[in-house]
Amino acid sequence: MIWLCLPALGGVGFESSPRDREETVISVTRDGEAAAGETVRVVMRPGLGGSRELAVGITDGRGRVKWTPEGAGLTEVRAGAEHVTVLVAGDLPPVTVGVFGLLAAVAAGFLVVGFRPRRER
Repeated sequence: MIWLCLPALGGVGFESSPRDREETVISVTRDGEAAAGETVRVVMRPGLGGSRELAVGITDGRGRVKWTPEGAGLTEVRAGAEHVTVLVAGDLPPVTVGVFGLLAAVAAGFLVVGFRPRRER
């Protein structure tokens, strides 16, 4: 497991790196102890137009709550006075991968044409 916070310092951490539409566990600690009964909220796209805040749930006796992100991008996770900003990873759409492939082919074509010797007339 990957813990992204130090329990001795307190804060908000994750069992695994947050990914779009994949469940992860948020853990909340305070003074090195699990923070049970904390309301956990997320703000997607904090500080930007169209940001929205959602309640995830209340931490259990071990200071944990399950969360499934609903979109990729910057997200702020809040639990009481503790908060952390994370980047929720997402998959590239197939169209984007195709466009990158096309651009790579065009760039390779320009390189081939650019290195050919010039013909003299």
